[in-house]
Amino acid sequence: MTGWAAVVPEANVVHLEEFEIPGPVGPHEVLVQTECTFISTGTELANFTGLDPGVHVPGSWNQFPARPGYANCGRVIELGSAVDTLAVGDRVFTQRKHVSHHLVAVDDPDTIVVPVPADVPSDLAAAVRMGMVAITAPQVADNHVNDWVVVFGLGLVGNLAAQLFQLDGARVIGVDPVPARLELARRVGIRRVIGEDMTDIAEQVRDLTGGGAQTVVEAVGHAGVAETAIHAAAPYGELILLGSPRAPVTTDLNEFLQPVHKSWVTIKGALEHRLPVNPTTRGGITTLTCQTDRSPVE
Repeated sequence: MTGWAAVVPEANVVHLEEFEIPGPVGPHEVLVQTECTFISTGTELANFTGLDPGVHVPGSWNQFPARPGYANCGRVIELGSAVDTLAVGDRVFTQRKHVSHHLVAVDDPDTIVVPVPADVPSDLAAAVRMGMVAITAPQVADNHVNDWVVVFGLGLVGNLAAQLFQLDGARVIGVDPVPARLELARRVGIRRVIGEDMTDIAEQVRDLTGGGAQTVVEAVGHAGVAETAIHAAAPYGELILLGSPRAPVTTDLNEFLQPVHKSWVTIKGALEHRLPVNPTTRGGITTLTCQTDRSPVE
């Protein structure tokens, strides 16, 4: 049996490639037929356009020709003999590529296979992948209830991160120069959004918060934005790099590092793939757990 997979052989080119669907299904495996996949406008478009330099590096995970995708919702069409947690016909979310069919080992501790509730559409289930990216910021943050959190960049990931911080009890400010993103942020309940005037935006944040935010999130994936965002942090605060910086930026690092040295601002990475997928014997946060006992405080 043959299937189809999206392939990017070079920048700005994509085509479908026929492949032989692997088989037979192993005892702990399921064969899934894709219903919907989701395209990441950050990572995947950076690869597709050649912005990420890794696409030209032999041996890199995204080297051309690349086989993109990491958000997939499909239906189980074959079941391994030892699989008792799923049934043929079940829909599942996985982190598989833009392919028509794929095998998944349900006993692999580094693999996500999550049943999709009947009332959740397949396209929405695939889009949940972006929520998994966004939630890494509150998972690694060191803020407390009613602390100020500022999110620079209100694209899909930044918008979701802002909502998650607000649900977790933070006073959130969203920053973006695009009016449509500001309006969408307001519609989904983010109470404070700014960016119509980006002049001295860090100073605007300091004025609103009375001295800076405990947690500042850079959700654009641009080092120039991080350079501005760090000056919105309060003394002893933190800058979380949620976006993946790719485009080269020429700057004076002394200005960027001043808050680190003088105000003890901490810089943290929030690349989701550094978290273990499933719970481990050592405990701690994982991709599939988000432990909190906090509630929103206005």
